[in-house]
Amino acid sequence: MLKGSLYYYIQTKEDLLFDVIHTVHQDGMAALQARTEVLGDPLQRLENAIIGHVEHLCRNLIPTAVFLHELDELPLERRQEILGSEHAYQGVFRELISEGQDQGLVRPDVDPRLAALAILGSTNWVYRWYRRGGTFSPKQIGVGMAAMAVRGIATEDALRQRDLPSA
Repeated sequence: MLKGSLYYYIQTKEDLLFDVIHTVHQDGMAALQARTEVLGDPLQRLENAIIGHVEHLCRNLIPTAVFLHELDELPLERRQEILGSEHAYQGVFRELISEGQDQGLVRPDVDPRLAALAILGSTNWVYRWYRRGGTFSPKQIGVGMAAMAVRGIATEDALRQRDLPSA
């Protein structure tokens, strides 16, 4: 396709950027929701969410890089259209952590928003160092990161029930 032909389908560079970012976000939300609608306690669903998020990032390295680096280049109203006013993606993680607290699985001193931001901050960085065919598969990375996150926020009782050593 010639450079000029692209503008037959996309009106502006901003529209192209919006489409790339919106698509990777929507696909990520769909994958995340599918991973959290399974049976299990909030910590199991959080583990599933983290694994699914990492696998999604690894399958979409370039669109993820565009999302993470260029989102702020979009006008506020277009960013809000993608993210939602409450940052829906982050909200899935916050809700699972809050549910875990309500069920006594997550320590009461854990701030759900801060924990969600920490989880997303660490997992979002995977796109910078993950390489197909490298040492770790996306599943191994997701499982390892999920285990570290759960150990960091779970109560001692929840860890004992799962036979996990505490952090």
